Amino acid sequence: MTAKRCGRLYAIETISRTPTALVSQTKRRPVTFDTWHRRFGHTAPETIREMAVKTLVDGLNITGELTMGGRCEDCIFGKHSTHPFNDNGYQETEISERTHIDIWGPSPTQSAGGTSYFMLLMDGHSSYHTVAFLKTKSADVTLNVFETYHNEAERQTGKKLKRVRLDMGRE
Repeated sequence: MTAKRCGRLYAIETISRTPTALVSQTKRRPVTFDTWHRRFGHTAPETIREMAVKTLVDGLNITGELTMGGRCEDCIFGKHSTHPFNDNGYQETEISERTHIDIWGPSPTQSAGGTSYFMLLMDGHSSYHTVAFLKTKSADVTLNVFETYHNEAERQTGKKLKRVRLDMGRE
């Protein structure tokens, strides 16, 4: 491979098609398993353990146990698609104060009616919930389900819906 220096980094310009070995310098002194995990770009602990046990890497000297000293925070955050809500667990005090909505799907198997998704709508105070089965999760279909729920809830309770909470999931 060839690279061009850009400040303190190197930008790779071309990569040869021949097998290539990458190197991590140990400075000849043993370090912890966690340090090797970071040096190898957060490689799976099982892979590093196998490399050490089978002596597949020259200079892979590990002090202490061949296990992580806990869960790697960078790996945990790197796998998150969204962060959890940061509210105080607010509890609604009246009906229709807040409605929670979640969409699930697609199902690996289509229902007999041809649906692959469902939309859960739940009142935060009473925990009354209803489920609508959907063929698609398109905006017009989900908005139509919400409008039906909204109108029905206001007619039955006599109270206006104040807030809606979504988990903003990728579905």
